[in-house]
Amino acid sequence: MGRGICRNLILQEYAVTVYDINKEQVQLFASDAAIAQDPGELLNRCDIIFLSLPSSVQVEETVLEFIAQGVEGKSIIDLSTSYPLSSRQLYDKVTAAGGRFADASLTGTPIHAEQGTLIVTFGGDRETFEATRGIIASFASRGVQYMGGPGAGNIAKLANNYLAIMYTALYAEIFPLAEKLGFDTQKLFETMGQSGVNCAMYQSNGSKIVNQTYDPSFSLDLALKDITYVKKLFEEYSMPSFILDGGLTLLRLGHLKGYGDKDLSEMARVVREYLGTEGKEGHDDNGVTG
Repeated sequence: MGRGICRNLILQEYAVTVYDINKEQVQLFASDAAIAQDPGELLNRCDIIFLSLPSSVQVEETVLEFIAQGVEGKSIIDLSTSYPLSSRQLYDKVTAAGGRFADASLTGTPIHAEQGTLIVTFGGDRETFEATRGIIASFASRGVQYMGGPGAGNIAKLANNYLAIMYTALYAEIFPLAEKLGFDTQKLFETMGQSGVNCAMYQSNGSKIVNQTYDPSFSLDLALKDITYVKKLFEEYSMPSFILDGGLTLLRLGHLKGYGDKDLSEMARVVREYLGTEGKEGHDDNGVTG
C-alpha cells in the first residue's frame, strides 16, 4: 500500500522522503524521492509523515521514537489499520509533545493505492483533518471521510473489515459443505447470486472459494490481526462476541496450517481438510460428483 501511496505523492509533485526497513522497496524511489537512512532522518526531513505499517506494535514503536526525538510542528498520519484505543493514546502523547496525530485507515487494495483511488476514514481533530485532507486526496480520490475524534478512523475500518472477513468465513464454510453433499457449487453460486445474498464480497471471495483459485488480495494473517483487534474491543466492555469467535477460530486454524501469507479465502481449505475434500472435486460420502 505504501508503495502506491508514495508513487501518487510524487506524481502530485510533493517533495517526498521514503524510508522502509526493506531496502529493495526504498530503491524503487531512488530517482524520484529522497531516501532516509533511518526513521530519525525521515522525521527531520518532513513536516507530514505517513505511516503504513503491519500493526499497532510497529506504529507505537515508531511514534514513541519520533516523540523522543521531538515532534513539535510535525503531523503524523497513521494509514495502517491499528487498534483504536492505541490510536487515542498516541494522539494524546503526540499532541502533548506539540505535534499532530491522526488515524487515517485505508479502504482498498494495493491496486487502488497505485491508481490513487483509495478511500480514507480519518480519525482525529478537525484542524488536522482540514490541514492534511488535500495531500491525502492525492492517493484517495474516492473520498477522504472525517469520521470523528481520535481512533474513529480505525473503528470505521475495523467495522468494515469485520463484516467483509466474516462474510468470507461464511462462504468458506457453506460451499465446501455443499461440495461434500454432492452439489454443483458453481450452479449454487450463480443461483444464490441472484438473491439478496449477492454483493461485491460474495462475487469476489465467494467465487474464489467455489473455484478454488484463492487469488491474493488480502492476506489471512492481516484478517486475523483485524479480527483480533475487534475481539479486544468487545473484551474492553466485557461483551461476549458470539459470531466473531467462530470466524476467529477459523482464521487461527488457517494461520496454524501455514496459510497466513495466503489469501483470506483460503479459510475454505481448512474446512475442506476437515471434510476430507481438499484438493478434490466436490464429492459426497457415496462418491457422487458435485
